[in-house]
Amino acid sequence: MDIKREFRFECVKCGKCCTDENTLVNVTYLDILRIYNALNLSLDELIHILGFYVLKTDFSEENLKKLVINPIKTEKGLAFVGLRKLDDGQCYFYNKIKKKCSIYKIRPNFCRTFPFSFDLISNKEKKSKQDIKIKYTQKGLQYCIGINEKAPLINKEEWKRLGELVLEKLKKNEYISIKWNNSIENRQINPSVRNFLKFILNIDK
Repeated sequence: MDIKREFRFECVKCGKCCTDENTLVNVTYLDILRIYNALNLSLDELIHILGFYVLKTDFSEENLKKLVINPIKTEKGLAFVGLRKLDDGQCYFYNKIKKKCSIYKIRPNFCRTFPFSFDLISNKEKKSKQDIKIKYTQKGLQYCIGINEKAPLINKEEWKRLGELVLEKLKKNEYISIKWNNSIENRQINPSVRNFLKFILNIDK
């Protein structure tokens, strides 16, 4: 287990996680609401800054359950919701000139936790309690230069608190995604991107 493993990381603001063309910044409905409200966006502006990335292969129910974030049903099929990527692969909100995120304070939780991901594990000593397991993401190990032997040890307790919060929000997002997908299956609403965002905005009200 990774519980006693040492993790070294310090963000050096290289921008690789913001500009890698193969990295998708998934967003939860809570991320979307936070960005929408903070930037005072219209519905059309919200659609413009998001990307709906359609799954190109058929996923079994078993494989869908393994995903960190649930895809939603759209007019083009099952899709992951993420921040829009520009033609060169960089995130819509990455400022190339200043080399920084233009929405850093309200950035999605996947950006906040990179290059780590988290799992809930049972506490053997106290079965009623659960602990947070920290691990490096595959993308982090692939290109994050903030992970290196000279980087400082992370504060595990701080990261665990963040991980616990993020896992709670992912659970809420799972519930909303299932509710949306069920509404599509029951033909209560048309599976369009615009309708999905209206569905989310109504939750906020």
